[in-house]
Amino acid sequence: MSKNMKDPANWEKTSSQYGYYKLARKEVWGYSSIDFAMNLVFQCIALYISYFYTDIFGIRPGHVAILFAVSRLWDAINDPLMGTICERLSFKKGKYWIYIMWGAIPFGVAAVLTYTTPDFSYGMKLVWAAITYNLLNMLYTFIIQPYISAASLMTNDQNERTRLQSTRMMLAQSGGVVCAIMLPNLSGFLTKYMTLAQGYMVTTAIMAAVMVIILLWGSHQIIERVPAPPVDPNNKANIKDVFRLLFTVGPVFIMFLLFLGVYTLSQVQSTMGAYYIKYYAGREDMLSWFSMMMMLPSVAGVPCVPWLTRRIKKKGTVMLGLVLAAIGALVLYFMPPGALGGMLAARAITSFGYGILMGILWSIITDPVEYADWKTGKRYTAIVMTLIGLGIKFAMIIGGSLPTAVMESAGYVANEVQTEAVVQTIRNLTTLLPLAVIGVTIVIFGIFYRLDEETVSDIQQKIADRNAQRENLS
Repeated sequence: MSKNMKDPANWEKTSSQYGYYKLARKEVWGYSSIDFAMNLVFQCIALYISYFYTDIFGIRPGHVAILFAVSRLWDAINDPLMGTICERLSFKKGKYWIYIMWGAIPFGVAAVLTYTTPDFSYGMKLVWAAITYNLLNMLYTFIIQPYISAASLMTNDQNERTRLQSTRMMLAQSGGVVCAIMLPNLSGFLTKYMTLAQGYMVTTAIMAAVMVIILLWGSHQIIERVPAPPVDPNNKANIKDVFRLLFTVGPVFIMFLLFLGVYTLSQVQSTMGAYYIKYYAGREDMLSWFSMMMMLPSVAGVPCVPWLTRRIKKKGTVMLGLVLAAIGALVLYFMPPGALGGMLAARAITSFGYGILMGILWSIITDPVEYADWKTGKRYTAIVMTLIGLGIKFAMIIGGSLPTAVMESAGYVANEVQTEAVVQTIRNLTTLLPLAVIGVTIVIFGIFYRLDEETVSDIQQKIADRNAQRENLS
């Protein structure tokens, strides 16, 4: 008979240090399955939405660029609001995990609507795309911010957090692989019975249904062992706390820039992949394979993270992932149009580096939370996660809006033979833009990030001592 892991009597300590608990295997896989499920839908957006809007729904690239940019501006308001809501509220059943359960079904419905193509006029198509795309992003924020914040309440043990996040990101990237294969291939198969646009909608509906089931199950596997600080009714979190943490707590700002750089790499390659393989390589039939090579090798990269962190520490692991991603982008730049094997190999190098980054970034993300708690005396986990989320959302401006705007200015016309200038623009956006972004990220993170394992452990002990003193005084 299995133990009831919700019962504190069954919690296993890994150290005498405050909040150091061992995570049960079912809990690790339950928590991680949520990101697998989210990526079944999120990667449909990241990998194919720009291509879907321009080449299937018939929206001009310049208008897609504006749509993405306006959506990110709204995120700059919506995301901090969600972060402050999470910090201002606590529920009897838990602080963070409950949002996942509440958001599962609405998020699945919004995904299907985003890939629905009603027979509207061009202007109404833009309105439909704007409403559904923004609704989807808002619901994604509603789930993902509490989800990533919940890890900080499951355990304080850095090794357990690394194990949790490595498993999580391995499953997240696996969800991306499923999406990369399923969406174009199943949609193409369904064209025997319906239009391609309808095929995209039906395929998304299938994956959304699977996602909802997993989210509902996985949310109930999360155990918030480390008590969240009580909400002070006279000193509740507000929007000012978001920007105060961003601009006055150095490690939080550096982490924001790190996520901005890494996710810009991912978003650029996701946005441009379909255009690159269709117009530069001339192999539209290889779209699912090319997309898959951005995801599949990353699944192998994630499990390497615990081994790497034991040998070159967290910061060294981040730097290795960044360098590999940059090498892959550089190699891809030198591939001629017919070198499909070389293109796939270059994509695989970047993907492996990206997998390492996904495994380590979500392991060190809680370190700035500890630092901010120590410096400010307030543990605003969801607000720090909001800032990281903003880094990801702003990456979508650089990786989504910028490429489509540049393509529009170069003269791109959907489903036509492109001019040489457009083809070279597609090539440069796919390779040189992410290379430049990663290069800047390497310099910034390498020079300015200084939270090593020993420093974080020391900070955690100081926080525990401070909290104990507060309890004694009260």
